[in-house]
Amino acid sequence: MKIDFVRGEGCSLFDAQGKEYLDFLGGWCTATTGWRDPEIAKAIAAQAAEGFYHTPYFASAKQEHLASLLLKHAPGKMSRVFRCCSGSEAVEFALRAARAASGKPIIVSIDGVYHGHTYGAAAVGNDCVKAMEPCPTGYIKLKMPKTAEEARGVVAQFELLLKERNDIGTFFSEPVWTNAGMFIPPAGFYEAIQEVCRKNGVLLVMDEVATGMGRLGKMYASSLWGLEPDIICLGKSFTGGFAAMGATIVTEHVFKNSRAISDYSTFGWLPQDLAATTRNVELLIERDLPKNAEEVGDYLLELLKPLEKLLKVKAVRGLGMAFSIELHLPIANMLAGLCFKNGLTMATADSSTLFFSPPLCMDRETAKRGAEILAKVLGTKLPEESA
Repeated sequence: MKIDFVRGEGCSLFDAQGKEYLDFLGGWCTATTGWRDPEIAKAIAAQAAEGFYHTPYFASAKQEHLASLLLKHAPGKMSRVFRCCSGSEAVEFALRAARAASGKPIIVSIDGVYHGHTYGAAAVGNDCVKAMEPCPTGYIKLKMPKTAEEARGVVAQFELLLKERNDIGTFFSEPVWTNAGMFIPPAGFYEAIQEVCRKNGVLLVMDEVATGMGRLGKMYASSLWGLEPDIICLGKSFTGGFAAMGATIVTEHVFKNSRAISDYSTFGWLPQDLAATTRNVELLIERDLPKNAEEVGDYLLELLKPLEKLLKVKAVRGLGMAFSIELHLPIANMLAGLCFKNGLTMATADSSTLFFSPPLCMDRETAKRGAEILAKVLGTKLPEESA
């Protein structure tokens, strides 16, 4: 869409003509505290006033503070944090660290899942298109399971691969498959995958760039299934949309066994970016935004679920503050355009699926306002709420 957004306020964006848009997209899994947050603005201004930069060769108490915050709330036995400039870079480093730490080249992932634009990230995900070939090798894709039966089959296939080969060192996935259409793994799937990994000495990597930092109702999405990954990738909501930063969090085992690879990043955790991201993470915790995402997300899903009764709607899916509306026809782009015309930002996962991820700070009243616009665009009204 050719809309020139010039400022934000809370859960709204404004274009150059002054029109307000309720921001249901939230920067695609990025918005947390809301736009123009005064606390984050203050942190950025204070750091900019200090006016300096130094290479990562030198110590930084501020970087160590953020790393400690991330580790304190991380699942399992995470002990180290690597710096970078984006979610794609966080994934890229995770791939290199996993191969180095496991000593095995093959990485198994889920087919159809997006993990980033850089070459390794594109290859482990679904974005290494023909025009980019030759694509990096060393990846095996398993079918994305959407039912309990499919999940059992995928786990069995993973186990069979491990029996047939001795070069698989890593299982790599998103906790929830966001860009694929917001598909939530069947119950028990990840618990079974983790068990297979532990039995076979395979590293478990969770790409939480889109789903971490409160997006799904927990600080780390892996916690929803009691997972204890060896590596976690962060980006997007990590920064709240106020910085270009990412992070790769690892266990001590991965750290000690991946020291042969370079982790240098010239602008990884640049002072102003670091100031914004640190304050964002602090506010996530202080304001308990993961809990708000869970509660308001449940409410919004409850409002939207009745849309499944419409002939054009196949399914409404959501968890925390991440949602999709799957349609029976390839009309998602048209509907997204109508949402914009009605003052609601919206995206598409594909031609038949709308995708949206509101700011984690959104309240129930604002969520309902957005749901009403969505219902209107789909040609209906929300049912009356029970008292």
